[in-house]
Amino acid sequence: MRITLLIIAGFLVTAGTGFFLLMQSIRDDVARQYSQAAEEPLVDLSHLLASLVEQDLRDGQVDASRFREAFEAAYRREFLAQIYQLKKTRIETHVYVTDREGIVRFDSQGGAREGQDFSEQNDVYLTLNGKYGVRATRENPEDARSTVFYVAAPIRWQGEIVGVLTVSRPETAMAPFVEETRYQILRSSIVAAAVVVAIGALWTYWLLSPIGLLTDRARRVKQGERTTVPEAGHAEIRSLSRALEEMRLELEGRHYVENYVQALTHELKSPIAAIRGAAELLDEPTMPPEQRSRFLANIRAETERSEDLVRRLLQLAAIERQSELERRESLDLRQLVSEECEKLASLAASKQVSIDFLNQDQAEEVRIEGDPLMLAIAVRNLVTNAIDFSPEGSSVRVQVDRDNGLQSIARIVIEDSGPGIPEYAKGRVFERFYSLKHSVTGRKGSGLGLCFARETALLHQGDVSLGNRDDGSGARACLTLRTLPARRSAS
Repeated sequence: MRITLLIIAGFLVTAGTGFFLLMQSIRDDVARQYSQAAEEPLVDLSHLLASLVEQDLRDGQVDASRFREAFEAAYRREFLAQIYQLKKTRIETHVYVTDREGIVRFDSQGGAREGQDFSEQNDVYLTLNGKYGVRATRENPEDARSTVFYVAAPIRWQGEIVGVLTVSRPETAMAPFVEETRYQILRSSIVAAAVVVAIGALWTYWLLSPIGLLTDRARRVKQGERTTVPEAGHAEIRSLSRALEEMRLELEGRHYVENYVQALTHELKSPIAAIRGAAELLDEPTMPPEQRSRFLANIRAETERSEDLVRRLLQLAAIERQSELERRESLDLRQLVSEECEKLASLAASKQVSIDFLNQDQAEEVRIEGDPLMLAIAVRNLVTNAIDFSPEGSSVRVQVDRDNGLQSIARIVIEDSGPGIPEYAKGRVFERFYSLKHSVTGRKGSGLGLCFARETALLHQGDVSLGNRDDGSGARACLTLRTLPARRSAS
């Protein structure tokens, strides 16, 4: 399982367990808090009513006859009290009064308990002994919701406790408020949990997404793509990214040098062997002057070939070591291609080939951002390649325009009238040191020019392709690059 899913799952389990325990504790505490809140006004009410009873004492004896009439009238009253979501239509508070022996003398519930001995009930017993009397009793031992709360106050005669007045209220009277509060807590808990989970998931994604970027970059590097070091994430991830990049460069550098030394050694074998052979033959004193001149020319040609190979190899090495452009300038691509075509005109003329720049007279600029020197060498290599494979008396056609479908893409199209690309070579033309024989001289090139053009295109986030023309009359190279927004002419 991915580390992201493991962390999110662990976070969900931990957060869920914590929320469950917290909310369970709060929900269980709601009923107790409501009971405590309801007890305080019952204390006030019991003392107020006890004071009223004290006004009707006769020689220290409790007389609750006036109470009986008042409560009967109160219970008959019709009213509607809208207390938030609760509609209250009846009185649920009850009162009973006992004498000094704990015998019930008045019961507001129709006198059902009058005459009973409550002296052992906590509310009566404690109050008669000068303490705070309170109790909670289940009317039905099997039903926790049948609990009734009792709060008592002493009835005094000349400073002596002669009776007890107890106010009672059932738990069911508070149940709607308790359930509503629990529902609100549950709803708020769900919302809070969803918010916490969302924040946690986003935080986890932000924390771990750079690892995904590093993994993706590793795969792309494996496929040979050029990528920059991702700078996203916190300091530890950035430090890991830089360390991996340093390791990649170190390993790549060793492999790079090894490959280049092997390739250069292989490619220089032929010209060195030719130079050595010609030099040995030049030692012959009887060699005719014409033959001596031919061997000297061969030595010069092979020397130039070696120099060209080393120069191109150094150029290619310079850009293959770059993961991104080190120099960026805004330039007109059409002007750059036109200048390169002019520089190559003499080379083309020496091989009796002409260069036709088809749209060099267009006024519209095709602006791009890139390294002008690198792009110039890439264009020069593509045009030179077309010249080398063109027969005498033919022309190389060069065109710069914008892609018809994507105006943000510029294309450099170079077409020749040579033999084209054989099927067996189409997948290898951009390989380092791979080259076909030139149609006129029969000799191979360095095999580095097209490779340089490809590396240049990749560094500029573009592409290069080489194939045959639709009519089969030659080869067609296409270099595509991203353009800058076109400049608006002044009105």
